Amino acid sequence: MPWRKEWIDPDTLGVEREEVLSKRAYEVWVSEIMLQQTRVSTVIPYFKTWISKWPTVQDLAAANPDEVLSVWKGLGYYSRATRLHTGAQQMIAKNPKTPIPNDAEALQQFPGIGLYTAGAISSIAFGEAEPVLDGNVARVLSRQLGLYVDAKDKKSTDFMWMAADGLVRHVSGHPEKGKSEIPGLWNQALMELGSTICTPRPKCDECPIQRSCKAYLEGNALLKKEKVGATVPDIEEACQLCEQLDTEDLMVGPEEDAEEAEEEVAYVGKVAKKRKANDTKATNKISQYFTSRTPRTTSKMETVEENNRNIELPDTKKRKAPQSNVGTKYIATYCSLFPKKMPKKKVAEEECLLASLWQFPQTTIPASSSTLERKTAAKKFVSTLDGGDVDLSKLEHIGELDSLLHVFTHLKLTMHVHMFSNSTDTSATTADAAARGRKWVATAAMDSETLSTGMRRCWTLAQTQAL
Repeated sequence: MPWRKEWIDPDTLGVEREEVLSKRAYEVWVSEIMLQQTRVSTVIPYFKTWISKWPTVQDLAAANPDEVLSVWKGLGYYSRATRLHTGAQQMIAKNPKTPIPNDAEALQQFPGIGLYTAGAISSIAFGEAEPVLDGNVARVLSRQLGLYVDAKDKKSTDFMWMAADGLVRHVSGHPEKGKSEIPGLWNQALMELGSTICTPRPKCDECPIQRSCKAYLEGNALLKKEKVGATVPDIEEACQLCEQLDTEDLMVGPEEDAEEAEEEVAYVGKVAKKRKANDTKATNKISQYFTSRTPRTTSKMETVEENNRNIELPDTKKRKAPQSNVGTKYIATYCSLFPKKMPKKKVAEEECLLASLWQFPQTTIPASSSTLERKTAAKKFVSTLDGGDVDLSKLEHIGELDSLLHVFTHLKLTMHVHMFSNSTDTSATTADAAARGRKWVATAAMDSETLSTGMRRCWTLAQTQAL
């Protein structure tokens, strides 16, 4: 990853100190903003192009807004690019010589820099003992601390920020040792662990911090059916953060027969339902969900000791798995329950009209509107737009080309694309209209304009069906 570089010790720098540190902080800032909601493999070429075009925060501040969006084209969530550009301008306006502050609190005064991004810039670029907490880090901490909580809940988030802060300060020897490479390395290690090993389906057998993981230890205790002390803590000292772990969410060992003997794990939420009517209902204990049922077969059985558990297997389906393989899978499934999974909110649905002009002005309409109703609404809407010297009320409505469904992060949008024909010369109005936030663009020049994915789909539709 091109933004991953060795930490620069400010004490080793001379007169160029502020310039070097500012450039490094700028690279970290750009990478962190680009990585929001985007895969690393997608970001790498965009990051290289961006840094080659605007290598410093001063260069970005002086950039043309349209050019900034053009370079960002295809990366999505365009407001990120706008905030980067605006933030750079504000930094330069406030302090031209040392534009990017090393303090996390000061960094948050600029657009698009929240608590996480501020902590990343401060720790990675400046060596400050500042914490980070993104989805990956929250998952690692939830399992390490055994917190069965909604990681997005404010109370839980505040607690994990406090834990992350305590950890980074401890490992970096803050405040006695001052700035160093440790805070940045520590934070990046937590991010990396969460994205590669401590994933939603964790690889616990590969985890380098397995021994300190509370969730792993709990899963291992349940697997071995170890009894937990019955001492009840004082109510004032009891944890009131975690929620009750529902046993129905836990893994259930499948009822195996001769054909199913190879199946070792039923993942979370896939509860086995093959019990016969005369089967005795299993006791609703957590440990019960970690017990593999005896296969229904009369063939000779072979008992295999795997991770302190006896699992009976038919001799026709002998497995020579590593000793800890099956047990590790069970424990990993238990760990995968952390943090608590919350039901996804239903994506909001809207319908809108999109006029076939460069900015594709849009208006919201009632759901399930008829074609005639949409035509009437489209003509009325377009007549209210500012077209400069062009009277948009006199545009000829060609028709509705088609309807496109576009799903954003929090919105499902149905776009009804309407085409209008204009016979008026727009060349004299272009500059004036552009100053007001709208402009006319020649068809041949549209490919070079910055359009979002949804708008690009509308333009492609217009090209294929109407032009």
